[in-house]
Amino acid sequence: MGALIFVLALVLVAIVLIFAGVKTVSQGTNWTVERFGRYTRTLPPGLHLIIPFIDTIGRRMNMQENVLDIPAQKVITKDNATVQVDAVAFYQVIDAARAATRCRTSTLPSPISPSPTSGA
Repeated sequence: MGALIFVLALVLVAIVLIFAGVKTVSQGTNWTVERFGRYTRTLPPGLHLIIPFIDTIGRRMNMQENVLDIPAQKVITKDNATVQVDAVAFYQVIDAARAATRCRTSTLPSPISPSPTSGA
């Protein structure tokens, strides 16, 4: 009886490990894999195996073309005519690894650092 419980527990652990290690990346996305928090590789669309509990999925990057709608703005031209300008920007991630690991810094100034004109 004890051996049967042990075998069932072992089978249950094996099934959990298989489900934790098999990853299906959908079309149009790339996933980054991190081992202990450090980038190791990128998973393209398809079925992949990772080492459960050691490798984790870092970022799920959308590789499709995205649309950024820029709100309309009123501008004054050189000849003092008021014109309303509207724009649309298209962008696409080309390299998922670089987009996930090198774009985490912001260009906004820190509120703690003194400004260059404050004299501090």
